Amino acid sequence: MKKTGTLKVSVSANLGREHLVMHPNDGFDLGLLRVEHPVRLCLRPTLEDYLKGLDDGDPVNVALRNDCQNETLLIGARLYDQLGRPARAVVFFDGNRLFIRGQTP
Repeated sequence: MKKTGTLKVSVSANLGREHLVMHPNDGFDLGLLRVEHPVRLCLRPTLEDYLKGLDDGDPVNVALRNDCQNETLLIGARLYDQLGRPARAVVFFDGNRLFIRGQTP
């Protein structure tokens, strides 16, 4: 399993729940090399649930864009609320499923 470093979470009103944006360098940490990546986002409350495979996840698209600041995860307002409004996050990726572990200030 791969993971990013700690990323700043930014919210965009233009993004739906099914879209995430990060800088290509952060995507590289996860092994993501193309511009667009269809993956599954797991929203179970704990990393342990994710690791046990208790959540197949919902389809989302990860876009790697140079105009997204390095070490930043850009998400929509609805997903931001579902994650508990984190200030920072670490993203985990097992090759198919993503898990976002949010950190509040």
